[in-house]
Amino acid sequence: MRPIAVLVLVAACNAPIPQVPTRSTSIAISADDRTLFVVNPEADSLSVIDLPSRKLVQELPLGTTPPSLLGDRYDPLIRPRALALLPGDRKLYVACQGSGEVIVVDVASRTIRTRIAIGAEPVAVVAGAHAVYAVDHQAATVTQIDPATDRVISTITVAEHPWGASLSADGSALYVTHLLLHAGVTVVDTATFTIRRSIELAEQPADARSKLLPNGLPRGVYTATPRPNTDELWLPHLLLAVGTAQPTLDFESTVFATITTVSSDASTRRLLFSPLAVAGAGGAFTDVVSGPRDLAFSPDGKLALLANSGSEDVMVFDGATGNELGLVRPLPSTTPEGIAVDHAGTFAYVDGRSSHDLTVLALHPTDRIAPVTVDGPAIERLQADPMPADLRLGQRLFFTANSSAYPITANFWVSCSSCHLEGGTDAVTWRFVTGPRDTPSNAGGPSHTGFLFRQALRDSVVEYDKTINVEQGGAFHKDSPTQRPLLDALTAFVNQAIPLPRNPYLSPNGLTAGQTRGQSLFVDRCATCHAGPYFTDSGANNPTLDLAGTIVLHDVGTCVTGTGFDDKPAVDDVLGKPRTACDFDTPTLRGIFATPPYFHDGSAATLRDVVDRLPTSAVLSDGEKSDLVDYLNTL
Repeated sequence: MRPIAVLVLVAACNAPIPQVPTRSTSIAISADDRTLFVVNPEADSLSVIDLPSRKLVQELPLGTTPPSLLGDRYDPLIRPRALALLPGDRKLYVACQGSGEVIVVDVASRTIRTRIAIGAEPVAVVAGAHAVYAVDHQAATVTQIDPATDRVISTITVAEHPWGASLSADGSALYVTHLLLHAGVTVVDTATFTIRRSIELAEQPADARSKLLPNGLPRGVYTATPRPNTDELWLPHLLLAVGTAQPTLDFESTVFATITTVSSDASTRRLLFSPLAVAGAGGAFTDVVSGPRDLAFSPDGKLALLANSGSEDVMVFDGATGNELGLVRPLPSTTPEGIAVDHAGTFAYVDGRSSHDLTVLALHPTDRIAPVTVDGPAIERLQADPMPADLRLGQRLFFTANSSAYPITANFWVSCSSCHLEGGTDAVTWRFVTGPRDTPSNAGGPSHTGFLFRQALRDSVVEYDKTINVEQGGAFHKDSPTQRPLLDALTAFVNQAIPLPRNPYLSPNGLTAGQTRGQSLFVDRCATCHAGPYFTDSGANNPTLDLAGTIVLHDVGTCVTGTGFDDKPAVDDVLGKPRTACDFDTPTLRGIFATPPYFHDGSAATLRDVVDRLPTSAVLSDGEKSDLVDYLNTL
């Protein structure tokens, strides 16, 4: 394969070899392998499972009231996403994305000891002997907590959109992954709590032999898992083939699952999919999987288990060679989001988020035919699911690429979440037939934001049956009496249950002086188009979104022309009503701070770039532009 960029993760090669690394995940197992803890994001709770009996023994509420559908929104306030047991199993630390806190649980009494307010959207937490580290996704910070006092010691800023975290076995290095732009890992020196280096994973070049060969930009680095007894760090992630244009671009050439491993001796390797249809294609695995989410090793590092949320399976790798040993499919659980192996190396447990249960896997390291197998029925972990059934079904449909369960894709390739990571964006620009298109975010739901698509080509998520069929290779039809309820459930989930990002720019004391000045500028210069509570005029004077009626579009000077890949006229997918090439629907500005790059083609890297390019900003001073950006970040 072509070389990837040289990555150096740790200090000198003669450093002590790690033995017991730890990582952030949604599952924690006690040192005696008798108790398992797992978070429930949609139930705002923590479940305690007795492993000998495989029974739920307690569901501990983390909030004061259970979540419920309020109006047209299902927004759990706590949204626990990860947890970590303190060495010695005295305390459990829970990262809560919704409430912006780490909750500390007393393991013996199974009660909440304290709540530690930190940054916006804690999504990862790891515990070492002397410190606990929490990663804040929107604040782009890492918080260091003293486990003796449960007080914040220090906070550092890292690159945007961090997600996963792990500790080297000796505790000297903290690895923080990044989900979107500059996908990769930041290495933090824990002794000084400073950044050693930040590493961006290299793009995988296209291969002229076939579009089926993995290529594209790295995205979705959810975890960094150190391999026991080695200096290797395994980073599962996606490759998004943004260099391939429609109509050549199809479901099996859009997104690829892969793993990049890096070592302290500067060696690197990328474990690539090898399609059987391409003669001579080199790679580590031949089965199609999608949505690589979490990876765990057996204690000796011989087996690597990759949980895939899209294809809903677990792929087993040889830890030394990196080659596929097997695929556990189907799983009893759906939307697998976390995986953990017990300390004895006997069992692994898979977090099925949408089915709110746990799959048990038995490990057989010496069995070269079936090294990992399903062991018994899944373990239910909720006393009752508070999430409405249609939203729970829609959640699975949004995240799944399991073509054996639903014809939402072909051969386990693509799910909605392949491009809309966490329901948001993948931060890339695709080469669609209508022109270059940045992936919009679905955070907060599009139901109040007017028409859909950049040229207002659709009026409802139900119309995404065409996206499923064309871009995902599926077979969904809104007129089918059996499939329409599925599309309705998917629509309900997208509209009602994908949360808006927590805003790190908002102070509890209100707008700053600069943000207030920016608000006045916004009202004077931007609010005509970006109007109302959702900051858009899409659907103005057409609240029912009638595609045959008035559709307000604007040419704001962002049309792509003269590049060889230009914006083109289009017709809507419902009535065939024509759209001009350079007139665009006004996007909502809610949560805009979290969705770079900007414009329909992703050509503006920052909000300041947006402001600099708009005609209305020509008479603004540099200070006024900064104030306007400061206000936009609060929306």
